[in-house]
Amino acid sequence: MKEDKLKKLILSLNQDIVFKYNGKDALINPLNKNKFEVGFGDVELEYNDIDKLMNDNIFDGKSLAEICTEINIEPA
Repeated sequence: MKEDKLKKLILSLNQDIVFKYNGKDALINPLNKNKFEVGFGDVELEYNDIDKLMNDNIFDGKSLAEICTEINIEPA
């Protein structure tokens, strides 16, 4: 999935974003346009800005923007 499409999906607030990366479960829970809960393996973080979420290197040293084309989002 392209970065802009994933960003729009998260900001649509229609579903939790669930996927696997490097064998670890990942979850992005978009609560509202300024609050996103993220879980990856044992890491749990909260973001108040979509760009910080997209660019933080929490996925084994890579950002969501970097791995977006490698992941498959599970349907809601």
